[in-house]
Amino acid sequence: MTKAQGRLKMAGYANLPLGEISQCEVGNVGVLGVPSEVDSGLRSSASLAPDALRKMSKQLGIDLPVHGRDLGNLDLSGDWPEVLMQLVTQMVSCRVMPVVLGGAIDVASAVLRALPDLPVVAALPLARRDLVQRPADTILLGLNGGQPADIWDQIIQRKIHWSTARQLDEGRANILEMPEHAVLWIDISVIDLGHAAGAIGLNPGGMKPETLVSIIGAMSCDWQAIVITGLAPACDTRGVSELASIEVLNAALRHG
Repeated sequence: MTKAQGRLKMAGYANLPLGEISQCEVGNVGVLGVPSEVDSGLRSSASLAPDALRKMSKQLGIDLPVHGRDLGNLDLSGDWPEVLMQLVTQMVSCRVMPVVLGGAIDVASAVLRALPDLPVVAALPLARRDLVQRPADTILLGLNGGQPADIWDQIIQRKIHWSTARQLDEGRANILEMPEHAVLWIDISVIDLGHAAGAIGLNPGGMKPETLVSIIGAMSCDWQAIVITGLAPACDTRGVSELASIEVLNAALRHG
């Protein structure tokens, strides 16, 4: 094995060294894979997403704009959502930014439950009830027209800021003042299926990848945590979806 091969084997996502939370310093990121799977449906393979993103980042020679550690993948035996919540809480309390690579949408649910008092910026096609009911402010990006009526009612009643994929792609969305601190949730299903075949959700008319990268990159916010879900690598043999995920994450970390 050459020295270069040895370094590649010992590196995690975006060439980060493998390690533990205790090895992270203030201002670092802690990358954690959570390989949960969707309950049913043909577009599975979300459990492959964390390692697929690691592999793609190595192929591209991607480096994060901040330092940190790759903490590996969470063991999903037992009550893993509770364990994930504890790990996220621990990292935030140590001023280490959790970058959580899912996995199905339940990964994001656990991360958000760990940080109940923080605003959320979420790019996803369908809003969840537990998201729009949060006490803190919420910004929803890239919604489609398939929202249940009760969800729309809650969005309107709470005056939640939202925009559709078309509004964002055409530059017609009015992104109001960003919160100083927030959690960022990117579900890859927000991207149009024609641009990112490796998404769990079928979302024709979704956002263009370059729009998502531009919007997130322009947000000047101190992200307290970042979570990515909705990636199904087996559905995209070209890896375009993984590339879009990595570009969005790097765009967020430039300001985070």
